[in-house]
Amino acid sequence: MGIVEQAAREKKDIAKGPSARLIFAYFDEALNDASKRHGRQPTAAETRDELDRLRLPGLSSEGFDWLMRCRMLDMTASIRTADRRRSAEFQALRVAQRYVNFALHFVPRGERERYRQEWAAEMAAMAPAEANRFAREVMRAAVKSGAFLRLRELFGKLVA
Repeated sequence: MGIVEQAAREKKDIAKGPSARLIFAYFDEALNDASKRHGRQPTAAETRDELDRLRLPGLSSEGFDWLMRCRMLDMTASIRTADRRRSAEFQALRVAQRYVNFALHFVPRGERERYRQEWAAEMAAMAPAEANRFAREVMRAAVKSGAFLRLRELFGKLVA
């Protein structure tokens, strides 16, 4: 770990230093384990967690960034792409959750928690884009149903 930290401070290539093969083997193993664990190309944070958990505990962020730069010049771009993709997915899920929270305002107070759990379970089983569409539809239906329930509450049931 000290070798990586020193190389990062001095901006030297780790491949030219001592124990390069061992350090890179640890890094490759952590990357493979993270990709198996997540079933996809891991993000930089996931790779760093895996490396920190088993192989190089206490590695600083600068040391990790430098190790990644020295080892994976071409792979760094794919990891950044995975980072951007995951953040876009999380953003879509956050937007969907906002729609659901807004829709809950139209549901009667006593049933809000039940609907929140039900809609959250539905969205958890969907891809982020599908969850977003589902949440928009929930919001549209909740506004319509909520208005109907409120009018019924105000005017009572009309006799036909």
